[in-house]
Amino acid sequence: MKIKNKSILYTCNLLMLMVFNTSIFACAVNKSSSTNPLKKNNTVTSKVGKPNKTLRLWYNQPATNDNKGWINRSIPMGNGYMGVNVFGGIATERIQITENSLYDWAEKNRGLRRKGLNNFAEVYIDFDHQNTKNYKQELNLNKGVSFVEYEQNGVKYSREYFTSYPDKVMAIRLNASEKGKLSFTLRPTIPFLGEAKSGTVSAKDNIITLSGIMNYYKIKFEGQFKVIPIGGKMNATKKGTIRVSDADSALILIAIGTNYKLDSQIFLTDEPTKKLEGFPDPHKKVTAYLEDASAKSYNELLKNHLADYTNLYNRVNFNLGADEPKIPTNELIDAYPNGNSSKYLEELAFQYGRYMLICSSRKGTLPPHLQGIWNVYERPPWSSQYLHDTNLQMAYAPVFSTNLTELFESYADYFKVFEARQRLYATQYIKEFNSAELDANGDNGWSGPFWSNPYDIPAKSKVAGFGTGSWIGLLFWDYFDYTRNKTLLANKVYPVIYEQANFVSRFVTNTDGFLLANPSSSPEQKLRNTVGTTFDQQMFFENHHNTLKGAEILGKSDVRLPIFKSQLPLLDPIQIGKSGQIKEFRQEEFFDDIGDPNHRHTSMLLGLYPGQLINDKTPAWLDAAEVSLLKRGHKTNIGWARAERIAMWARVHNEEEAYSYYKELLSENYLHNLFNDHRGDPLFQADANYGATAGVAEMLLQSQDYVIAPLTALPKNWSEGSYNGLLARGNFEVSAAWSKGQAKKFEVLSKSGGILEFRYPNVAKAIIKTSKGKTVKFVVKDNDLITIKTEVGQIYVINAIPEFTSVEAPSKLKIVKKDNEVKLSWNKSKDAVSYNIYRAVGNSPTYELVASKITNTDFVYKLSELKKISQMIFKVTSVRNDGRESNKGATTILLLP
Repeated sequence: MKIKNKSILYTCNLLMLMVFNTSIFACAVNKSSSTNPLKKNNTVTSKVGKPNKTLRLWYNQPATNDNKGWINRSIPMGNGYMGVNVFGGIATERIQITENSLYDWAEKNRGLRRKGLNNFAEVYIDFDHQNTKNYKQELNLNKGVSFVEYEQNGVKYSREYFTSYPDKVMAIRLNASEKGKLSFTLRPTIPFLGEAKSGTVSAKDNIITLSGIMNYYKIKFEGQFKVIPIGGKMNATKKGTIRVSDADSALILIAIGTNYKLDSQIFLTDEPTKKLEGFPDPHKKVTAYLEDASAKSYNELLKNHLADYTNLYNRVNFNLGADEPKIPTNELIDAYPNGNSSKYLEELAFQYGRYMLICSSRKGTLPPHLQGIWNVYERPPWSSQYLHDTNLQMAYAPVFSTNLTELFESYADYFKVFEARQRLYATQYIKEFNSAELDANGDNGWSGPFWSNPYDIPAKSKVAGFGTGSWIGLLFWDYFDYTRNKTLLANKVYPVIYEQANFVSRFVTNTDGFLLANPSSSPEQKLRNTVGTTFDQQMFFENHHNTLKGAEILGKSDVRLPIFKSQLPLLDPIQIGKSGQIKEFRQEEFFDDIGDPNHRHTSMLLGLYPGQLINDKTPAWLDAAEVSLLKRGHKTNIGWARAERIAMWARVHNEEEAYSYYKELLSENYLHNLFNDHRGDPLFQADANYGATAGVAEMLLQSQDYVIAPLTALPKNWSEGSYNGLLARGNFEVSAAWSKGQAKKFEVLSKSGGILEFRYPNVAKAIIKTSKGKTVKFVVKDNDLITIKTEVGQIYVINAIPEFTSVEAPSKLKIVKKDNEVKLSWNKSKDAVSYNIYRAVGNSPTYELVASKITNTDFVYKLSELKKISQMIFKVTSVRNDGRESNKGATTILLLP
């Protein structure tokens, strides 16, 4: 292989390997751990901060009984098996039900909104109540239970709703405060009957059965609705309804299903009508769900639901000290953009994303799509697909950091069945684009998809690059990295990332001495089928890197590992442009040269977030990432893009910018039920709800460089608060309490043992003990960084941390070049007694110190080796009289001919 620009490439590769080897060590320290956190009831164990407060959405009137009411005000619920939207009606209650495998398609759909996920059922409960008062509808996030209550003619009526994962049903309890006063008619219906969908509804005794078929994929579907009244009379009608009269109370149980099952047959079969061939009719399993549930009392069902739901939800508590508002949620949301910032809403939105993930991603069910597990349409937005160029990954953005790890199993199982098809595509692509590397026996790994649905996963798209596969691999690596479960790594994670690296290693081609994707695209930008976009190269690098780490932990010696190791430094994942930005395209010079400079996707920064490539150990890249974020700007109104940038700004330690995007989401994208209005249509997508939760978690805790760094991006408006139970890499559970912007106490539960590296200002001067009061020995790396050798199950309490004040950075760095000299000048910092000057040459991830103890606000730098340097970035930081250096610095780029 011939390599151009050898001296620069050598330096870059050496630094790459240094970053790689550092991360290997950080991961390997937990090598002995085999603790399985998924077999443990992981409730919050910390005593830091205040106990969980009740968070709720509530309203003083029901949602309007139309699709606008569905998207803007209905209450979403779910258990993985079904998604439910409750309207809270008075005269008639409307409950809309979604089942994620009930899919339609149209071969000729150009010019039309494609078909896709179909509305499973519209369920109505007629009460004929008219003159009511004291109405209230509520969703209690702490319990995953919703309520409706009101008064009619002196009688108090109430309803309770929950969707149970362990019992696979929805339960609705109807109550009246006086005996014999409850009367209603239950009437489920099948929406969108016609050429594509047929079905019937029938009632017998106390069960209504709704069943039919979606013709395109021959999907058989069934729902059963059982009514169990106490007192009164009950009659089933020929119209498929059940009428209950003069009862004291009643329980309605709902179970649904289709003949879909996760099986690779679906993706390997091309004929749509044969994809489900041989799979059993859903009647037997739906009947079993209902019979098992109806054998239990309402209280038993509720107890099962609460045990399951609260085990997940209660692991994390986020408290900003806000009081519960006295106004309903719709008024709270309307008031937020007018300057009436509500910390309660900010707490609520964080937990709401976790709630939605619990509803929509459970073992044994399909993963959340673009709208999660909710859909009311015949032709939903983007067909309710899985888009793998950010939206699917955004759905799982909070799954590890907010301590919901086992919810990823839903996607892991889905991946397992579509992987077989992607292996066939991988062979096809290697044959097409780099046939010299083709393994004739088909050992070519698997390639990443762009979009998929429960039935189909098409071949490559020009819209997104081949890096989508490695981005999926990043999710699987995090699955291990946050649990440190070696069995999980060996059986589920390593095979996925190894075979992705296998594909990438055969796909990349030698281009000017680098190994680049060809063809290559940056998701949804206009320039497509180019070479070596940053999106592809960063994702390839991350996956190769993690595969080698996983192999070392497991002691693997697979045949292609040496190839991956030799390729890693040639993947060239970061190039710095002439604006000081991280390039999106290799041929880009200045930031706005190519594509939309304000594009919703920020794909060149995935190594910053959710990846690990750009971190505090690569400060020059970190600064370049911030330049890219600044230039991308706030012009996007796309919900998920704003959510992603919360996390990205948090990763570059700019807390106010991160917070500004959170506020923009709440002000402009969140509807009255907290659904994300994708871009002001209104058009619901769930990805921003999940992503916002992940972004807030990044503001509160980071660990991408294997250093536990709490309160990394804490905005001024969150000067008081606490959290419990956030998860960091290495399987450390972290809790924190702070006041006036200063940490008061940290607790770290070591769930897998190993070395804890902990970063916080002045932490070396803190008092550190176990939860039982035993003094803990630790190693001081510097005033803000310590390490502790931890034991499995031990809680480490960090107290009495001396207060600190940040050092003001200098500003407005200017340069003037003359001959072989550069004069630097800058605006002074009020805190500085001196300044340090750094430079980063070319694409270097780190700075080198070129001058220190500079007391003036200017400096003359003499250039050397000009022929070998095309550009360099200068950075000036402030040093205070106590020796603390400013976290940020003034930077500028010097371009050389």
